[in-house]
Amino acid sequence: MFLLNNCYYANRIRYLRRDDQVIHRRFEDKSYYSRIIKDNKWLLWIINDDNGYMDNNDYLDFDDAVQFLKTTPSTLYKWLQAGKIPGHKLGRQWRFLKDELEIYVSGKGSRIHIQKDLLNLGELLSTRSKNKENDMNTSATSISEKIIWDAFDHGSRLVHIYPSKGKYEISYRAKSGMETLTAIQEDSFKELDDSLTKISTSLDEGASRRIYLHRGEEDVLQVRYQKLETVTGPRLTLRLWQPEKDVLPLEKITGDANALANFKSWLTKPSGLILVSGASGSGKTTTIYSLINEYKNQGRLVFTIEETAELVIEGINQVEIKGRQYENFEEVFEKVYSSDPDVICLGLGSCIGIEEKVFNAAYKAASTGHIVVIQMDQPSCVEALSTFKKFVHYPVDHLMVEVSCQKLVEDNGKVRSVYEFCVG
Repeated sequence: MFLLNNCYYANRIRYLRRDDQVIHRRFEDKSYYSRIIKDNKWLLWIINDDNGYMDNNDYLDFDDAVQFLKTTPSTLYKWLQAGKIPGHKLGRQWRFLKDELEIYVSGKGSRIHIQKDLLNLGELLSTRSKNKENDMNTSATSISEKIIWDAFDHGSRLVHIYPSKGKYEISYRAKSGMETLTAIQEDSFKELDDSLTKISTSLDEGASRRIYLHRGEEDVLQVRYQKLETVTGPRLTLRLWQPEKDVLPLEKITGDANALANFKSWLTKPSGLILVSGASGSGKTTTIYSLINEYKNQGRLVFTIEETAELVIEGINQVEIKGRQYENFEEVFEKVYSSDPDVICLGLGSCIGIEEKVFNAAYKAASTGHIVVIQMDQPSCVEALSTFKKFVHYPVDHLMVEVSCQKLVEDNGKVRSVYEFCVG
């Protein structure tokens, strides 16, 4: 018996380590292969003779493997780099076990790679876990959820799974940049992706999805799943939100007393138009979610019509409208307008192409006793107001509560929001 690649070899069987124990199993019937794969517990394969050495008839050199697999040398090198083909590097030369290649050709090798990746991921996440309970569940669904919680527990709110050098890297975005957790096979990525699809609800024909995860009574996560096809393969971005903590009170989003006073004054108005503007990524969504949550806490009935509901807030009626639904904006708005709202928030960003519909619907609601909050991608208060007036064919100054514009600036190594305000 000898050790190679963290596996023990003897009696023509590979024994993988599991829980620091060596799993022993011996069999002669090759029909047992299929039962191993289905069992999801064993990663064992015949490879050696009884003396623990490779027989000359059992292994192939690189050229032999090319012929056996009926491929080209460059393709075989690519497969080896990606870990799709089982090979053993002896010095500078490759050697291939015939039994392992036969398993690969039969299509059963993929299942072995997947199980090995899931097992290794489970062990890695277990060593990083802040939860000391030993959960050895290595199903794809369990591993997917553990990856999300691991990112959250280590201070990250973004998980990226993307193709790299023939494999798929799992990385978290941290304050210092991207931090790589590990790399897995393409088939293992597909397994994880399928598991995420099963536990999520579709938002946009499958490319965008939403996942809810619970860990005890305190920890609740909303996960935004985004899939994107790239030239090297599909990639996933998972954005993590914690609803109870990510919707901040107004006092927490700014340390500027004047800005806070302006926000507080908005809460006293029974009706009117509020324009919240700023460049993409300036924090408008955070400001608006804090504002409408305050309206909700006042006992007002709040509705939103959003391009993408980044965060689902308990007690607020959020409606997503995107893609072809833009054409139906007026119909969606009328349904919201007929639902007895006190506050309507239009978080449509630039709303390119339907500005006239959106702004005139906002004017109608504001002029009939509602508060209407509009999110706009404009770089200044003046430009936000002039853009709104451009598409509304009625005087609006008497309805305008205020226009705000915000941007993020770095101050002593910290990022904070800076606001400007104006009225019509």
